[in-house]
Amino acid sequence: MRKLVFLFAFFANLILILACSQELQPSEENLIGTWKHPIQTGSISVNGEDTPVYNNEIFQFKGDGTFVFGEYGESPLYEAEGHWKLSDDKKSLEFSFDDGQTSSIDIREFDGNSFVTTSREGNDFKYTKEN
Repeated sequence: MRKLVFLFAFFANLILILACSQELQPSEENLIGTWKHPIQTGSISVNGEDTPVYNNEIFQFKGDGTFVFGEYGESPLYEAEGHWKLSDDKKSLEFSFDDGQTSSIDIREFDGNSFVTTSREGNDFKYTKEN
């Protein structure tokens, strides 16, 4: 009996370790929603202290395969719309904009609540899902 309990505990821990070590893969279902990335656009001086000012880049992925992307401060600075899809290898998002242009971004470090992508300038941007 003791041996059986030991084997059960061993296999339960092995399954737990394997499940925790696997990175969550993005899917179209868990990408649907609003994703936000803050961008520092400047700073203001308040009582002699510089305080950073931020805008937000926001993706809104809809279940019908459409999206809205833009930069927002107190009002929208720009917006683009089109269709989106997850690549077959689940490592990038592919966009076709309403004006006919296409683009893609990489998806790294996806955990269901955030993902990291690389900007055109080579910087890492972390997008966080809004609840």
